[in-house]
Amino acid sequence: MTQFFKTLFASCLGTLIALVVLFFILMGIGASLASKGMEGGKSIHIAESSILKIAIPEVLPEQTNNTQMAGFSFKNEQTIGVHDLAQSIRNAAKDSKIKGIYLTGQTFQHGYATLKIIRDALLEFKEAGKPIYAFTLFLDHKNYFLLSTADQVMLHPLGFVDLRGFGASIPFFKEMMEKIGLSFNIYYAGEFKSATEPFRLAKMSPENRLQISEYLNEQLDIYSDQIALSRNMSSTDLKAIFAEFKAHSPNKAKELKIVDGLNYEIDAINALKEKAGLAADSKTEFVSIQDYFHVNGKLDQDYNSKSRIAIVFAEGNITDAKGQEGEIGRKYLKIFQDIRENKNIKAVVLRVNSGGGSAIMSDEILHEIDQLRTEGKPVVVSMGDYAASGGYYIACHADSIFASPHTLTGSIGVFAMIPNVKEMMGEKLGIDMDTVGTGPMASKFNTSFAWGATEASIIQANIDQVYETFLGVVSKGRSMTRDEVHEIARGRIWSGRKAKELGLVSSIGELNDAINAAASLASVEHYRTEEYPRQKDPIQKIMDQLQGKDEISESIKEAILRENLGEYYPYIKDWKKIRSSKGAQMLLPVKPVF
Repeated sequence: MTQFFKTLFASCLGTLIALVVLFFILMGIGASLASKGMEGGKSIHIAESSILKIAIPEVLPEQTNNTQMAGFSFKNEQTIGVHDLAQSIRNAAKDSKIKGIYLTGQTFQHGYATLKIIRDALLEFKEAGKPIYAFTLFLDHKNYFLLSTADQVMLHPLGFVDLRGFGASIPFFKEMMEKIGLSFNIYYAGEFKSATEPFRLAKMSPENRLQISEYLNEQLDIYSDQIALSRNMSSTDLKAIFAEFKAHSPNKAKELKIVDGLNYEIDAINALKEKAGLAADSKTEFVSIQDYFHVNGKLDQDYNSKSRIAIVFAEGNITDAKGQEGEIGRKYLKIFQDIRENKNIKAVVLRVNSGGGSAIMSDEILHEIDQLRTEGKPVVVSMGDYAASGGYYIACHADSIFASPHTLTGSIGVFAMIPNVKEMMGEKLGIDMDTVGTGPMASKFNTSFAWGATEASIIQANIDQVYETFLGVVSKGRSMTRDEVHEIARGRIWSGRKAKELGLVSSIGELNDAINAAASLASVEHYRTEEYPRQKDPIQKIMDQLQGKDEISESIKEAILRENLGEYYPYIKDWKKIRSSKGAQMLLPVKPVF
């Protein structure tokens, strides 16, 4: 009886403590919301004669909030997407309260197709007659792509300049794996399909070196042409400055007109105020791009119109699972099914920013897109930084395909990697394996044993079959013969501009061009856009986290890895993709950083 009362008391005490904790959690959420007002969870006032301050965030998804949680917080903060950020700049160009833009230089790893969206918006702001002034402590190719749009680019006198042209660095793990006794059974179709090279070679193959070299040189041409136009310089001169690293110091950068002045931040702010017609002794009213988005950043919509165009943001790895935020998984099948059944949705724009992944899921998504078109709903694709391998597979049947000149696309090829742990287990760990089966094939394809010609012939035949399917899918979608597709496929990557020449994409353009094309194909003049996947606000995500939902918990794990590994995180992420992959993969190689 005494034990019974002890157990009962402990149970009641535990319940009481849980209720108290929950009470304080809910109080914290309530206080957080109350303190921040109603507008996007914040109380924000845009003062007269404000300066829009833009610092490009480290995390910049295609769609606002379509990213993994950074951790547990009661702050109701949204992760602004690149298109909303650009729209905020365009809205600011027409806002009489905003007198100019103060652009700061950060380091980030966003692709140039993403950055061009922001760059184009900055140029529109400038064309509206409002000044942009930029200040930075550090200058590299990516932040200079944006900073170069400014009326004045100011660099700290002791700042660092890193403008040396584009290069790609790819890690190779073959020697490390040999040391730990790990190897892979590797099968692929397409001599340019280099996703498996880091695990089977010690350096780039000639084919991979060729395709990356050609891609980088073309991208440098496109980049230099845009910078030269903004800086009123010769593109040829710019490329020579980069190639020989002539602007290796602040003084050299100023001398070569890469920057306009060597100044301190207060100098840049004062110069901007003067250019904007603000009194020198007045208080500088800064508003961040994130805060401005909350108040005045969204696209104007025609809410009187029932007709809608769905924008489906397909960004991240293509996985057989449901898919976390920022991943393309099984949840997308339901999205397309819902769109198909919605009579008000007249057309679909698929925004693809993906290096691919699972061949099976890529095929399932393409089937859903085909169903949409069969139902009479046009599908137009807009490509971001990447629309390669599986990312191209899901795009190739669209009625029209738009790519950025900076898009990396193609990579039409297939591979499979199966680990072989025999040496690691037997010689390194001392674990011996034995087996018995009902027939000669029962023990084949076991990762604890060496594979022979039998396993290799079967897997390679499957890979070849999937590759032929890929060629057939592209052939049908782009009205080309199988051999014409094969000639430009073989796993090779192409820029958006080159892909247009080859017939893999229809036009060079951005998301707005794709939306306009979709409206035209659907014969609708008045419409509003509707974004998918539906995004939860940060407080809803916190509640999901408290309930221990798997995708939220996994997001937090990924966020911890990203924060601690920094620039090495992409390599670990790619390794996890390959390690967890099942079956044939339509996946871009490790993305080169340049």
